[in-house]
Amino acid sequence: MVEWKQLITDWLNEYASLQENEIKSFAAEHEHNHEISTALFNLFYSEDDCDASCCSKQVHAQKDEMLENVCTQLFSFYRSKEVELQRFTLQFLPTLIYNYLSCVAQGNLKCCRCIETLLIALYNFEVVDEAGKPKVISFRLPSLAQPSIYHEPLSLGPQFLTENALRRWEECNTKLVTWGPMSQVEVLNAQNRLRVMSALLFIYNRQLSLLPKLALRHFCIAASRIVTQGFHKKIGAANSQKSTPRIPVTPNFLLEMIEGAYFAMFNEFYTLALQAVKDIDKRAQYELFPDVMLVTSAVINSLKNNSSGQPCDGPMGISVALSPATTTVTMSKSMITNASFRTKKLPGKFYILSFNIFI
Repeated sequence: MVEWKQLITDWLNEYASLQENEIKSFAAEHEHNHEISTALFNLFYSEDDCDASCCSKQVHAQKDEMLENVCTQLFSFYRSKEVELQRFTLQFLPTLIYNYLSCVAQGNLKCCRCIETLLIALYNFEVVDEAGKPKVISFRLPSLAQPSIYHEPLSLGPQFLTENALRRWEECNTKLVTWGPMSQVEVLNAQNRLRVMSALLFIYNRQLSLLPKLALRHFCIAASRIVTQGFHKKIGAANSQKSTPRIPVTPNFLLEMIEGAYFAMFNEFYTLALQAVKDIDKRAQYELFPDVMLVTSAVINSLKNNSSGQPCDGPMGISVALSPATTTVTMSKSMITNASFRTKKLPGKFYILSFNIFI
């Protein structure tokens, strides 16, 4: 414990002493600094596990001060123009969300005020553009008329699925899927808390492929903890050993967690991610969220036929098959006749049939 505390202290002092022209090189080196990332995760987990009855007031005061300084520096990273520093802050988001929601559920909000402030700041920073106007993120679902990793329009074959016919159909299907606009918040309360947390996870999921692998591991851990707190391992019965309040959840919040867990499932953390999806599925059954159960069932059932770890799996578990660039020679039935089969005598009493194709 002393080692990672000293490491965090040195990290805080190092950044405070940087000149403006040194920040870029610091950011480039920081992207691969897994040692400090591990130390910060240890700090966040210690804040969650620490109990006032087992720690002295002095120890609590020191940890609270360090946590406040860390949150301040993380937000300083995020609002900087260095992409590496922004991603460094983003990797801790699920763990911070879990710590905050757990404190709120236990009525101990005082110990995580700095985390709450950081989450509000990150949310307000992301929901507006550089001009201060509400941000809207939109995209259109791909159609059969456009090539994708699933198909190529020219290889569909039948005449009624020609590229021109598909293009005409596409013109009638131009509905956009949008995220936003969302209003900024000054405080988190029961009415807007989970909406803000869902938005933060949406922001996190947009950077999933660019985050360190360590972040995916801790995402799965945080997801399982959020949905299982206050339950036995077999969800549905209250924990009789320790009366820890359950963390409230919403369908949108759980759906965002499923997306992150599904990505982690095919990026080195299959066991942890699958457990997170199963925990979310059980919580969705308990809460009677049909839309969440539909997605978790689809993920779990898809693994029966296409489990992860296969050589043909892409980063999202999709077996990618591209059509060959060269044209192949097609043969008609008339090209194969009885004359194509001839017997050849081998040494001894063995015979084989040779199959000759004449093109």
